[in-house]
Amino acid sequence: MSDTASEKQRALKQAEQVLKESERLFRAVWEYASDAMALSTPDGTVFAANPAYFHLYGFPQEEVIGKHFSIIFPEEQRKAAHELYDYFFQSLILGPPFVGPIRRADGTERFVESRYNFISHHGQRIAMLSIIRDITERKRVEEALWVSEEKLRIALEVGHMDSWDWDIESNTMRWSAQLDAPFGLVGGSFGVSYETFMELVHPQDRTLVDQEMRRALEEGTDFKVEFRAGLVDGAVRWKRIQGQVLYDEAGKPIRMIGISMDVPQGRQVEEAR
Repeated sequence: MSDTASEKQRALKQAEQVLKESERLFRAVWEYASDAMALSTPDGTVFAANPAYFHLYGFPQEEVIGKHFSIIFPEEQRKAAHELYDYFFQSLILGPPFVGPIRRADGTERFVESRYNFISHHGQRIAMLSIIRDITERKRVEEALWVSEEKLRIALEVGHMDSWDWDIESNTMRWSAQLDAPFGLVGGSFGVSYETFMELVHPQDRTLVDQEMRRALEEGTDFKVEFRAGLVDGAVRWKRIQGQVLYDEAGKPIRMIGISMDVPQGRQVEEAR
């Protein structure tokens, strides 16, 4: 065998090995991926689906493979799903991910994020790859967080208080929108440095406020301090802030959070005398 033929033979064997390795890796991803995946033909027939797909939708393999993609939808939604599949396959552009509820075979609902792409051969689409991620738990956390934030917002409004947050690493302080207007700021925009915040404190009170906040950082204690703040109209208002320090796993302070409120009017009149 000539040297040229031997080189071609070695190159062919190497290419075969690379192909087998690629197929092995693809199979591993396909079998063990947590996202549900399915392959379907241009007419919508599903010819492959991974284990996560059957787990998510609750259908046995024989009820999915060889059937139309819309089989996973409730009967009343299948016609629309069929039409949507045809539209996606013929569209020249990929649509954005779809986020919404699905109904499993047992009637229970999950919340998913679905996206798709195409497998092409010589410029012709021959199959659709659908990837569906179960985001039910994420949605529950998001909804719980929203409810918690709404409760906090209502509580702050009823109590005439503001919330604040100081990101120590980026040196950015943010306050709820209620505080912005008196200080001449646009609602929700109060993202300033610690030094800028101190400029809003009356000159005679700055040392006290700075000492209390730094003591809290050094000792890891909660703090409470009252001070006079200058408003955009030139008036002075007494404020009370209190909060606590948050630390990372290494014990380094990373944030301070707390609330702010006006000192009762009687105190302000008394101090003015």
